Amino acid sequence: MSSPTHAPKRRQYAPGETQVYYGSPEGQGHHPVDSPQLYEATNTGAHLEHHHVDLMTYPPDPRNLSDPPPEIRLPPDLTVASDAFSASLYYGCTLNAVPKSESLLYSSKIPLGLVISPHRTLADGEAPVPVIEDGVISRCRMCKAYINPYVQFVDSGIRWRCSLCGHAENEVPPSFYSTQTGDRYSQIELNRNVYDLVATPEYVRGAPQSPAYVYLLDVGQEAIRSGMFLAALRTISENLDNLPNNELRTKVAIVCYDTALYFFSLPVRSPGAETFTMLVVSDLEEPYLPRCDDLLLNLSEARQALDVLLERLPDMFMDRPTSGSATGPALDGALLLLSPTGGKIVLLSASVPTVGKGALDVTEDQRSGHDTQKEPDLDKSASAFYHAFAISCVKACVSVDMFLAGDRYRGVATLNVLLPGFNAAEAEDAVKFATELGRVLAMPSMLEAEMRMRCPRGISVKAMYGNFFVQGSDRVVMPAVPTDQSYAVEFQIDETLTEPVSLSAGERRIRVLTLALPTTSVIADVFASANVLAIATLLAKQTVQRPSVLTLEDRRDKLFKFVADLCAAYTVINNQSNAPEPQLLLPSNLKMLPILVLGLFKKIAVRLTTEMAFDMRAYTRVVLSSAAVPQLIQYIYPSLYSLHNMPEDVGFIGSEGTLIMPTPLPLTSAWWESHGLYLIDDGQVIYLVVARDAVPLLIHDVFGAEDYNALRAGKVDLPDMDSAISQRIRSIIGKIRERRGSVHHPTVCVVKDDAMSGNTGMRSTAVQTLIHDRLDDLRLGYRQFLVKVYAKVG
Repeated sequence: MSSPTHAPKRRQYAPGETQVYYGSPEGQGHHPVDSPQLYEATNTGAHLEHHHVDLMTYPPDPRNLSDPPPEIRLPPDLTVASDAFSASLYYGCTLNAVPKSESLLYSSKIPLGLVISPHRTLADGEAPVPVIEDGVISRCRMCKAYINPYVQFVDSGIRWRCSLCGHAENEVPPSFYSTQTGDRYSQIELNRNVYDLVATPEYVRGAPQSPAYVYLLDVGQEAIRSGMFLAALRTISENLDNLPNNELRTKVAIVCYDTALYFFSLPVRSPGAETFTMLVVSDLEEPYLPRCDDLLLNLSEARQALDVLLERLPDMFMDRPTSGSATGPALDGALLLLSPTGGKIVLLSASVPTVGKGALDVTEDQRSGHDTQKEPDLDKSASAFYHAFAISCVKACVSVDMFLAGDRYRGVATLNVLLPGFNAAEAEDAVKFATELGRVLAMPSMLEAEMRMRCPRGISVKAMYGNFFVQGSDRVVMPAVPTDQSYAVEFQIDETLTEPVSLSAGERRIRVLTLALPTTSVIADVFASANVLAIATLLAKQTVQRPSVLTLEDRRDKLFKFVADLCAAYTVINNQSNAPEPQLLLPSNLKMLPILVLGLFKKIAVRLTTEMAFDMRAYTRVVLSSAAVPQLIQYIYPSLYSLHNMPEDVGFIGSEGTLIMPTPLPLTSAWWESHGLYLIDDGQVIYLVVARDAVPLLIHDVFGAEDYNALRAGKVDLPDMDSAISQRIRSIIGKIRERRGSVHHPTVCVVKDDAMSGNTGMRSTAVQTLIHDRLDDLRLGYRQFLVKVYAKVG
């Protein structure tokens, strides 16, 4: 959609008008640039340049979230890798200047941590991670760290000194020798912070694992009624050609279940219409595999038989839906099937587990949900089976992806991903499900993965956060590493650092990530080097890592205390503790941290008034514990766009060939107009909020409804109207979905906001409060949040 050649300066749907009019006041529809008062702090020499902001006078500007993190300033004589920018997309440290002592770190109140995304979706035009295939793997003899751009060559260049432990007796590989020293640094290992090594035989335990998939299909009453069963069959059939199968080694099996397990034998020697056999297992306490050798077959060989099976399955189960779900036994059976080879289980369920292993007592969970004294128990798994099952999966190198649909309680605290209110008859639900399942099926995963953190002397791993199994203080294992997930590591300083540079390295099989950071003894530099997005991500993963031991009030106080302690520490070093006016000072690079903390708390504080609220709170924990940094920040601080008065070029293709997006607005109702139409994007759902005073023409042009009263709230398949604004909004939504870079395909949900009529009920509050029901004591805006923080500082 190209920009019109004679577009007017401004277009606006305004109250009291029967048609569109042009020429709204200059600047309307744009987010004006705020100029917060900056206080330049004293800095000399090589110290980082730093300013501070008074939060009491600074209105958060969402555009600041796009600011680059503080610069990493290494000593000039240190070799600098050539991929410094692209490497920062794979990891980010909370501090880009490491304190030299634990006391200095404690004084700053900022955690020292690293957020890692080892398996990213590459952006358009982005070069892949370089691969070294010569079989030469050079590691430190002492600490086993890999050679990297920050090592030092000694003994006339025939040995190298480790940048982590300082060991200097490491031999330089012959392939690195050169008469000209400069040529040595053309080696990928010496000029890249992120690279892959092809593992040699001594680094692998056996032959590479063949991709293997077991699809567990719920055929119970809820799965049939909601349409999930048919939608799953159709999506699996359409994506068989998209499965990772480069060397034709991929294996596939289909297993159905309700109150029994149904395995399917697929002989490949004589493919035809009647070549499969259904084998029923009714023992739910000790499920077993049928005595058959053709349950898990090579995809290429069994493709024709699979197509026939997927086509015939509806006839076998559609007319005999049963009530009850043996989810636990079905998972056990799938694990038995994959144990010899490892692989992935894809569970598609629309029913709460009710029979056999792992059955959940829904009634008991509902009763405990209304008892605030038992709140820590709400986030615990309701069955010990699933924890034991997860450990068994790790040992067998099996991962599990779960798609849980339905409009009833599902026990997500025990299980995993949620598709609330799923109904395949609704276009939005059907498209979302097919898109996300298709992406999961086609996703290239790292299999049999290990991740290990190697730190320099004086620094050690304190804790690790994410979806993995911890096997040591600095080592975790994962059956698979999906794309666009992040993991966090928190460090502690065990002894005073004497080196000017601190390094850290980790690997997946042999994907080497190396980070070099300067050290400092100046606390002002510690604050000036803080990375706000990395801190918020680490804080989110810490908050949801062990929720069962903390009540909601405990978590709230912990978050408030974190911001208050941070402000107090920074106020002290700036000698502003006795200022005549109330002040909350933070360095300018951390000015968005309080609003991110507030957004985080509002996300985890779901009111437990319905069965689905249990699942939504648990699902939030899943997102926060696994999402990569961009998706996590989007989730806790959604983007807000004004659509009814967009500038003339928004929604059209610009001169650079990309769609021009609206300018994000602050998440406060003070910016909202009572006749407006707004889009809110949290990465999971796209909300279209319609104010009650929105003119009928706007509602008709976008939604096809006659007026506000005729507009239907809820999930919607936005109609393709002939109006220009409809095309522009659809283009914006398409761009949001396109740039997501993960499995999620956000649905569109219409919200009718009666409270926005005039100024009645309007309050300065984060936008989540305008949409989701929250606890009464959470109905506070950013200003009130700062007042509470200031009280704690005082």
